[in-house]
Amino acid sequence: MATSPPDGTHYVILKLDSAADNTLTTNVFPLKCASVGISTTKTIPSFNIPFAGLFTGEATTLAMNLGMASKTISLTGILLDQTIVRQFDLDDNPSGDFTNPALSSDKLTINMTAFEMAQLLHSTADSSAAQNMQNVAELTILMPSKVNSSYQYRNSGATSELVPFTFASRGAAGKLDNQGTLGFTSTFPDAMTDKGIEGFIRSFTSDHVGETLEVAFTLEFEVALPVI
Repeated sequence: MATSPPDGTHYVILKLDSAADNTLTTNVFPLKCASVGISTTKTIPSFNIPFAGLFTGEATTLAMNLGMASKTISLTGILLDQTIVRQFDLDDNPSGDFTNPALSSDKLTINMTAFEMAQLLHSTADSSAAQNMQNVAELTILMPSKVNSSYQYRNSGATSELVPFTFASRGAAGKLDNQGTLGFTSTFPDAMTDKGIEGFIRSFTSDHVGETLEVAFTLEFEVALPVI
């Protein structure tokens, strides 16, 4: 039963392309967010029927709901000195290259200043899909949830557990909320390490103010399926 995030602190986590599917601690950016704004904008082509009001006294508009929508997530928060964990390809980065600190279980754990974290995120937003140690491909926002993917309580006490926020609906293809779907449905999460939201960083802004230890930031994440 997962009732707290892996590090006990961060509920919002950016995952690099190189991060394993079942981890929220390695090759990730845990973020201290003060607010998370989620926006879903429906796109429905519509057009007015000429002369409808002439005969009925009421104008009529036809709409075609073709399942199109744009989804964005806005994050605001602060960066502080922070410890991150990286796991590099040892074929290209021999373990002997790391001495201060050294690798532990093939992983590097290192503490960075808030300004270094901001620089790292800017370079990440500036990367492409070809750089899997830089490119962010997934956003995990942990939320409390009592009801699982089958519309049943997650545990006997009907208490909440942490799972990633997604835009998926409950049920297999053609079942429950997915009635009417033809397949290829997203899976509603039942574990904290299930897939979060795929997409890319649209923009990242950091505010560097004199005589402060923290760096305020805003980040815009756009939901999308990667093509390359």
